[in-house]
Parts: sequence; C-alpha cells; structure tokens
Amino acid sequence: MSRPTHGLRDWLLQRISAVYVAAFTLYCLTHIALQPATGFQQWHDWLRHPVMAVASAGFIVALLLHAWVGMRDVVLDYVQALSLRLALLSLIGLVSIGCGLWALRILLPVAG
Repeated sequence: MSRPTHGLRDWLLQRISAVYVAAFTLYCLTHIALQPATGFQQWHDWLRHPVMAVASAGFIVALLLHAWVGMRDVVLDYVQALSLRLALLSLIGLVSIGCGLWALRILLPVAG
C-alpha cells in the first residue's frame, strides 16, 4: 500500500459517525411521530431552533464523513491504477464537499 494506514482511526470514525446518524434519525422519527407538525410554520420553527440546527449540521458532517471513509476504502481496495484511483478519490471528495455545502446552506438564518 502506498499510503500510511490509519485503520483504527478510520474504523472508529466510521463507527462514531454511524452511531450519530442512527441516533439523529431515530430522534427525528420519534419527534415526528409524537409531535407531528401540522403546518409550515411548525416545521420551520422546529428546524430553525438553534439546537436542532447544530444537530442537523452535525448530522450532515457525520453522514459525509461516513460516506467518505466507506467510498475511499472501496476505491483503495478495488481500483489498482494509481491515476484512476486519484481521479476517483478527487471526484468523490469534490462531490462530497459540494453536497455538504449545499446541505449546510439551509441551516444559515435567512433574513425576512
């Protein structure tokens, strides 16, 4: 392998992000089941609450980290050509950053 391995760190990052994603999803499903929003304003107030905004940002970051570690490991395991491996990892990284920025923009407060 051409790069230093950080197996335990990657494994731990994958597990911690999976636990956070699962817990956040369970919380959201429970909240929706127990306190269903009947209108836009209720949804808006719940999602714009500062604690929920921070938790949502954490969810997005955890989901992207989880996906990055998984996709990187698949590419490193199955793509042998170095140039193709580098191109795929760059593409995956750029798409992940783009998706993350696109998703996080909804958490910024909008005036009006």
